[in-house]
Amino acid sequence: MARPKSLHNRAELIVDAADELFARYGYERTSIDDIAKHLRIGKGSIYLEFRTKEDILALIIKRHADQIQTLIHDKVENSGDAPLVAIKDILIESSIRVFDMVTRDIHTPGALLHTSIHMKNRFSGYFTNKRAHLLMLLEKAAALGQITPEKATDETAMALMVATSGLFPPYLDNYSASETRIDRQTLINRATCIVDLIVDGLKK
Repeated sequence: MARPKSLHNRAELIVDAADELFARYGYERTSIDDIAKHLRIGKGSIYLEFRTKEDILALIIKRHADQIQTLIHDKVENSGDAPLVAIKDILIESSIRVFDMVTRDIHTPGALLHTSIHMKNRFSGYFTNKRAHLLMLLEKAAALGQITPEKATDETAMALMVATSGLFPPYLDNYSASETRIDRQTLINRATCIVDLIVDGLKK
């Protein structure tokens, strides 16, 4: 990789390099030194942009979270007269997006948003925003007569998120004999089955 020469894009290059290394080796196993060597710059150049490795991680996680937020926003905006379909799409597609971000190591940025209590707290707004958008769709479904008004509540939106939390890292599977990590197609099948059962159960 070419040596970063300009100051205006140095932070972006550092974040891109860190994202690549965290995905390849995991956050814990990647040092500031590793990032500097990858970019062929001095370690001090990184500290000019970021105080700690965690600050770099937080920016990467924000980037991943923003991608999911955009997906959710677009589904809500284009839900039309099918808000329950939009809810299904959000729950299924967001789980697949996260899976595609996460490599074999659950200590990569895309996974840490879901596995690290510290990062969950730091990015609590991400989860609050997701719940708010699900509530908007529930209220729209109630207004269209697709579900009863009693089901269009924040508690229902939270229940949707809790019920589908197993579709996100760390992908614990305590209910089968398999010891291998879930593959993409299995996740899609499982997500579709779970979401259909839950959302269809909301209907009148």
